[in-house]
Amino acid sequence: MLDANEFGDAVAMLYEAAAVPEVWPAAISRLAQITGCNGGLLFAHSDLGTNWVTCKEFGPVFQRFMEKGWMNRNARMAGLLAHGGTGFVTDHDLIPDDELADIPMYRDFLYPEGYGWGTATHVRASSGETIVFTLERKFELGPVSRREVAVLDSIRPHLARAAVLASKLQMQRAQASLASFERAGSPAALIDARGSVSATNPSFETLFGQVIIRARDKIALDDDRANALLHKALAELAQDRLGDTRSIPVPNKDDRPAFIIHVLPIRRQALDIFSRAQAMLVVTTADRRLRIEASLLCELYDLTRTEAAVANGLLEGLAADELAVSRGVSRETVRSQIKQVLAKTGCRSQADFIRRLAPLAL
Repeated sequence: MLDANEFGDAVAMLYEAAAVPEVWPAAISRLAQITGCNGGLLFAHSDLGTNWVTCKEFGPVFQRFMEKGWMNRNARMAGLLAHGGTGFVTDHDLIPDDELADIPMYRDFLYPEGYGWGTATHVRASSGETIVFTLERKFELGPVSRREVAVLDSIRPHLARAAVLASKLQMQRAQASLASFERAGSPAALIDARGSVSATNPSFETLFGQVIIRARDKIALDDDRANALLHKALAELAQDRLGDTRSIPVPNKDDRPAFIIHVLPIRRQALDIFSRAQAMLVVTTADRRLRIEASLLCELYDLTRTEAAVANGLLEGLAADELAVSRGVSRETVRSQIKQVLAKTGCRSQADFIRRLAPLAL
């Protein structure tokens, strides 16, 4: 069994990963190491799709697994989800030994890759996600033993809490973004991968009538032309395409004024598997300009603090030379930072950037 220091280190890494997604690969690798496995992965599945992260060692293998469509033919996963236990289970627990070699996933993928033994567990989060953690071992090393399963079961409560905590922290970050827009006096809403509203700030609810929430929280606009533009923009985001339609004018209705609804893509961090938001909708009116904090630019577009400062300089109309002088860095450094800002915000040029983000400028 693990000594107190090893146990404490492994558990601490899990909770650190819940707050800092970049730590997940190292945390997974650590659990694989202490149980004699060669790698592993963590993924979160819901009706919005599946996000996953692996340790460095197993990443290429799982990438091939996904590319070849084995996730939809995963006999081990089907057995795991049907299993009534709350701990880690092995291949022996899910599939009779004499049937393993005839199962396509083992015969046609795991065995040729040099794997074939593993252990896994799953947690059902209150958000509706199924969180699965699995460790993989080379076939030549033999199956995962009961002793090793016992070690993992002692850590499992912490793994479950860390995964659920990560999911909750992600939603809290989203709610903090909405609150920032509320303080700025601007209605805002989060949109998930299905085009449904997952959260709003109080100001957004004042738009109901011009904004319509349909079955399954699908968002629509009362004006047909504006509604078509909105759904075109959301569809392009879902397809990872960067179309020109991002700011959509909505005409006045009865005694309600016209406004502009901006579709802001949310750039999920690569290792943040619990991020479900696809876009944020932010509303501005002709007589009010949105004041956006640097932290919000970072949240929406995954900019660094330095890049957010450069972005605000661009919005003020500063040229690269002026930015270099004001920031005390070389012109080449600023040009590199501008390229990063344009790439992350999906803009082709500085003029395109200013056109798209001017309504959000300080």
